[in-house]
Amino acid sequence: MSSFFLQNFGCRANQADGAWLASALQAAGMRSQPTPGAADWIVLNTCTVTAAADAEARRAIRRLHRRHPEARIAVTGCYAQRAPAEVAKLAGVAVVAGHGEKQQLPQRLVPEAQLYAAPKLASAAWLERARPVLKVQEGCDRRCSYCVIPSVRGASRSLALGEVLAQAEALAAAGHAELVLSGINLGQWGRDLDRRLGLADLVRALLERTPAARLRLSSIEPVDVTPELEAVLADARIARHFHLPLQSGSDAVLRRMRRRYRAGDFERLVARLHARHPGAAIGTDVMVGFPGETEAEFAEGLELLARLPLAYLHVFPFSVRPGTEAAERLASGAWRPVAEAQIEARRLRVAGLGAAQRAAFLASQVGQALEVITLHDAHASGSWALSDNYARVALPIALPPGRRCWVRVTAAGADHVGGEVLAA
Repeated sequence: MSSFFLQNFGCRANQADGAWLASALQAAGMRSQPTPGAADWIVLNTCTVTAAADAEARRAIRRLHRRHPEARIAVTGCYAQRAPAEVAKLAGVAVVAGHGEKQQLPQRLVPEAQLYAAPKLASAAWLERARPVLKVQEGCDRRCSYCVIPSVRGASRSLALGEVLAQAEALAAAGHAELVLSGINLGQWGRDLDRRLGLADLVRALLERTPAARLRLSSIEPVDVTPELEAVLADARIARHFHLPLQSGSDAVLRRMRRRYRAGDFERLVARLHARHPGAAIGTDVMVGFPGETEAEFAEGLELLARLPLAYLHVFPFSVRPGTEAAERLASGAWRPVAEAQIEARRLRVAGLGAAQRAAFLASQVGQALEVITLHDAHASGSWALSDNYARVALPIALPPGRRCWVRVTAAGADHVGGEVLAA
């Protein structure tokens, strides 16, 4: 029996893709191995959102081939979709399969499994026990000037409402305490199915059909937080955690990025969510060094971030992605790049603000009673858990993963809080 080792890179949607792929490989007759050295095939499910993601995949391929030259390497995912010839040239790579070929990857690795039945769902063995990801949407119809994802993931496609509900009901019945709704552009769910359908309808249906589970929404574009969705988010079973990608707090930069909102729109949305959901964790993505970003534009964005009640920031430098409008305008000279040293200096300033905001948010939780779900990893004297408002909690006792309980926060650090269990 042939065997495989699977490694995922990138976003939650990619993790969900990897769980399905591992299940499909097993259905084709392959045996999973916990380490690459024991596997016949090493399968890498890659990301290409930034140049750094590409470089990380290349380093992994070279390292794995150097350490395990007898194993064959199969590369799939976004990097394989965007640059298959580039990936195929790397030593050790035997198979390259983009997103359109991923469904056929098991047959390519196990030719004798031509008639195997591909699973619709990932098997329980490949789902996170505590907080499984339920991917309900693929692709993106928007064309932000810096983003390569629409060209590698394709147009927006939604999983049918009935299929989502069937998966969610199965996960809830299996005892999963929290379901994480995910997609490449989650807020676009339903629009390709029926113009009358939206994410609010999906969330409402999930609340009605999965009474035992908490629901957490992954990243949602600010323009997709409709009044209908805001009303549904008031349900007590929705995790008080909202990730809203800002990218820049300068209107001039947002226009060059082809983003569909302005800084004031974002500020008002955050203010409403903060007022309606006390104690909620509101986080965002921030890109620094976008072409042409002046010091005044950067300062404008930094000032906006500083006055918002944010719980964390994900900060990253602009990365040129082939085939995007930004790459074309830079190549033509229409846009001018920001110096690398300046980009790094700006990244450090935003990251410093984000660290201070995270520490302040965690400190504000001391004395609060939070509902948490225990995680797989443990620490020296107990368990780790995640609260509904996205605080990592160190518990003083060992509990199995996936346990839902209440804790009182007793102390706060820079990146987590400590708590005592009130009821387990």
